[in-house]
Amino acid sequence: MKAEELIAGRQTLDGVIYDELRTRIISLDYLPGKMIFENEIAAEFDVSRTPVRRAFFRLAIDDLLQVLPQRGARVSFLSAAKVREAQAVRESLEATAFADVARRWDEADPACRALLAEVEAILADQAAAVDAQDYLAFMRHDEAFHGAFLRFAGNRTLIAVIGEMRAHLNRVRFVELQEAHHDAAALVWHRDILEALRRNDVAATTDRLIAHLKMLEAFRETIFAKRRDMFL
Repeated sequence: MKAEELIAGRQTLDGVIYDELRTRIISLDYLPGKMIFENEIAAEFDVSRTPVRRAFFRLAIDDLLQVLPQRGARVSFLSAAKVREAQAVRESLEATAFADVARRWDEADPACRALLAEVEAILADQAAAVDAQDYLAFMRHDEAFHGAFLRFAGNRTLIAVIGEMRAHLNRVRFVELQEAHHDAAALVWHRDILEALRRNDVAATTDRLIAHLKMLEAFRETIFAKRRDMFL
């Protein structure tokens, strides 16, 4: 696979490599503990080691990779404690952001109408992913759904922090979808959240959002027990 073949628009080489390796890690093609090496990835993508090194650095910031000097890099193991902490932080921050959007929602506003069109397209894509049982695509659309409202809320610091939380939770989420098949239920929650938000019902919006996010929490301990290979 050549990186040049994957580049779209202005995306950089290290961005292409980062996206591909991140997908492999989150989808568990690269299991926790797996060693990967700059020279092997550079050969696969037919690039120098410099963009690979940059991609490794970004993955290390996401806590998905541990760079070991002179030894390569190891896919990070998960921490059960950090998963619990990240879940709590994400619930709190997203509830604040979605409540703000619900208060401000006005479909006479062109920005709200544009957001509504974007979200409805995302929900259609999610429905197609549910039908195809494509969990990786479903997760991408899940991120897009939440990200659309977070961007509308306009708090860049909040977006960055939640992005860090999701990086650690996504692998657990992928296992959850494989084991519990919660994708169809999550899609229903997304539609319910949008409905409440369009009514400017702040309480219902946040209640439904928290209930949706707690789907992972309800199944979490089962994942910890069944996939001990993923955790420290």
